[in-house]
Amino acid sequence: MYESITRRVAAAASACLLAVALTGCGHSSGTGAGTSHPSSPTSADPMDMKGMDMGSAGDDMPGMGVPTAPRIAAAEPADTGLRGSVGGYSYAADTASLPANAPTPYTFRITGPGGKPVTRFQPYEGQLLVFYVVRADLGEFHRITASMRDDGSWTVPMPPLKPGAYRTYITFATPDSSAGTPLSYSLSQPLTVPGDTAPPTLPPAADTTTADGYTLRLTGSPTKGSATDLGVVVTKDGKPVQQFDRLLDGYAHLTAFHAGDAAFADALSTGRAAGGPSGAGALTARIQFPESGTWRLFVQFETSGAEHTASFTVDVP
Repeated sequence: MYESITRRVAAAASACLLAVALTGCGHSSGTGAGTSHPSSPTSADPMDMKGMDMGSAGDDMPGMGVPTAPRIAAAEPADTGLRGSVGGYSYAADTASLPANAPTPYTFRITGPGGKPVTRFQPYEGQLLVFYVVRADLGEFHRITASMRDDGSWTVPMPPLKPGAYRTYITFATPDSSAGTPLSYSLSQPLTVPGDTAPPTLPPAADTTTADGYTLRLTGSPTKGSATDLGVVVTKDGKPVQQFDRLLDGYAHLTAFHAGDAAFADALSTGRAAGGPSGAGALTARIQFPESGTWRLFVQFETSGAEHTASFTVDVP
């Protein structure tokens, strides 16, 4: 009975938050850098978009978990995410440099075709906006929640960053378009963290990797320029993991960056594949790689309230 009441309250809260977001008064917050989503104070009531359209933690079944958000089309499906402006929408950062090895707020704005700050967004992947920072050598990656104020300014609580050249990326969707379908955009800006550091050597391409005691196996055949279905099978201590918490608008969140130019490829979760007798189906996602070559693929998933990040080196022909 308690669980039933809790679910009804959560569902009502999610509906309320969505209504607020579509009127332009929403703010996103969360926890974790490279793990979950850190929060930052806002000038109005904060909104945690992470919980919207999602089941309760650990309450999943194989074959379920298909994202529940409305259909959103990419403004430019083959875009590399390396531009700061697309379709009249621009990503303007307030600084191009941050100090090394110190947590520092990072602020920016998004302006629309009329040049004014955008304050209305279509919830995308369970949030109003998804923010990433990656070092150009692909040796460091974080996904962090940015918090929006009423004036359209955004703040990101950056974790301590090692010296090097970075890029920051944002993905978001606009609630209206001439085609009648919300459109998503991926924009980026360069960021410098002064100092010297030795660049890492990317490991060779492989279909298995480990993270936090978990072993992950990647399935699928990545192809340049067309949608690719990928699967991620997660095991621990030799046994398939069968329960996952919801993460953003699915069970697995995949993000990829191209070696050399840091081109961006964002994947959308498609839920979980039907499992065999054990019921342990693969986490699934669909991704489009805009370029051939070597990519670093970051896979994030959550179990028992803890988020984990694993990475693969992937060769795309």
